[in-house]
Amino acid sequence: MQKKGADLSASVASVAIVDGADAHQQLFASRIRAGLFALFTLLSVWITTSSAGVQGNFSFWADKIGGTNVEFSVPVNLLWGAVALLFGLMTLLQFVRGAAFKWRLAIGLISPLLVFALLARLLDGTTANLTVFFTSTLSFAIPVGVGALAGIIAERSGFLNIAVEGKLLFGAMVGSIASSITGVAIAGPIAGALIGAVVSLFLGWLGIRYKVDQIIAGTVINIGAVGITSFAYLRILQPNSQFNRPIGIDTIQIPLLSEIPVLGPILFSLSPYFYGSVGLVLFFTYMIYRTRWGLRLRAAGEQPSAAGTVGIDVVKLRYRAMLIAGLLAGFAGSYISLSGTGGFGMNTSAGKGFIALAAVIFGAWNPIFAFGASLVFGMASAATTLLSGLGVGLPPQILLSIPYIVTLIVVAGLIGRVRAPASAGRPYDQG
Repeated sequence: MQKKGADLSASVASVAIVDGADAHQQLFASRIRAGLFALFTLLSVWITTSSAGVQGNFSFWADKIGGTNVEFSVPVNLLWGAVALLFGLMTLLQFVRGAAFKWRLAIGLISPLLVFALLARLLDGTTANLTVFFTSTLSFAIPVGVGALAGIIAERSGFLNIAVEGKLLFGAMVGSIASSITGVAIAGPIAGALIGAVVSLFLGWLGIRYKVDQIIAGTVINIGAVGITSFAYLRILQPNSQFNRPIGIDTIQIPLLSEIPVLGPILFSLSPYFYGSVGLVLFFTYMIYRTRWGLRLRAAGEQPSAAGTVGIDVVKLRYRAMLIAGLLAGFAGSYISLSGTGGFGMNTSAGKGFIALAAVIFGAWNPIFAFGASLVFGMASAATTLLSGLGVGLPPQILLSIPYIVTLIVVAGLIGRVRAPASAGRPYDQG
């Protein structure tokens, strides 16, 4: 009896130590974020004082793309003053509330104003059309957002889905070929999703059946995808261009909603891919957090041994999760060639799969938060395109690196400590 009591006391003490260490790490991370927010506050104040007299000139398409143009101006120092105020408030709340402060939501809310202020300062009086900017933001976010969803579903089951980039590449190439050969637009997304599923199941077979290190297996698939698709492009698609002329999936006009002034051309005149992506994010958010399947998925990623004890077939569940993840990643890849570039090109995914993994971490493995992160990355890419098109006096290398700089800042600078699914990347022997 005394021995059992001693064991119980030791267990409670060990749990208390772990909880105390976890709380200390969270507090440390919150202090780092507070310091970064304070640094951004000071930088915003400096830009505010140095922007006196500078006007930001913007315009919107009021009724449709290329229709009635509405222009307006706003003082740049007013925008940066608002940014400084919000960053200062975030600094205070982060310092006072610590780990309880919902900093991801705060960053999501301030990001549009921050990008708006940055554009105004960099444009230095040049007029920019914001309708094009916002529609580009939503378009750039599609492959990253759906790719992040693929990563979340796989990793929630306990399998590290490092190969999102490779699946995007395969989905883009096969989607373009299928659409070109059949002459049917819908054949592209279907073929892209199917090849993504095949690649994903192969990755799952390596990691689940043979317990190959999941990071190494995913990296090999990413490298192999670059080599295979580049070879196919140079030796097959370039000499036979008829195989790389896909039927594009054009934007659609949602009746009545697309006629709303200003908002209609931005939100309701987009590619079907965007509305499908939003629907997928909402659907899988519900499935993960509100259904028995989602509960079992999360159990397999957190405590697979306990899940197996209560009768859950963890191996089968992980294979199914990898199948779904592959379908999603291949579907996202098909967008790049069917609605993005109008055909497949070498390395056309351009690192979007890796940015999707950053969105997974930023979103704390939550589909809605991850899609919000993809919008931030999409905004950075849209800003790059807009500034390049307007001839802003910055080296093109800096402009092209903006999305990746944002990725590094988000992952390395602001994340702090984020808890991944406990068993992600660990092989499981069902016995």
